[in-house]
Amino acid sequence: MEIVLVDDDPIVILLQKKLMQKAGISHQIISFNNGEEALSFLTDKGNENKYLMFLDINMPGLSGWEVLDEFEKNNKGLELKVIIITSSIEDADRLKAKTYDRIVDFWVKPFSLQDFVNLKVNYGL
Repeated sequence: MEIVLVDDDPIVILLQKKLMQKAGISHQIISFNNGEEALSFLTDKGNENKYLMFLDINMPGLSGWEVLDEFEKNNKGLELKVIIITSSIEDADRLKAKTYDRIVDFWVKPFSLQDFVNLKVNYGL
């Protein structure tokens, strides 16, 4: 499984990588600072790999929701699970996340080492 990080804040991406390392998650990690690059990367992939994507929903350009919508239009065969990473505490965002089959979790920033330890256990990383 490859891990894809998508966040417009490079500090958040760095923190995620460090916490994954401390939690013992050693899978390949690919990061993008915008939704357009992440979407392009996933669109070019075949169905040979599984992906777990940490996706920020509030980004300039394509939002996380728009990335998911565009992905669904073109890549239904790719095995992709998504964890939403957001600073939003709006119930509307949590409810919207439940309408996407690919979304498996919803994390509000800031997150902790324990979040990644739990992730490792829950997804066998």
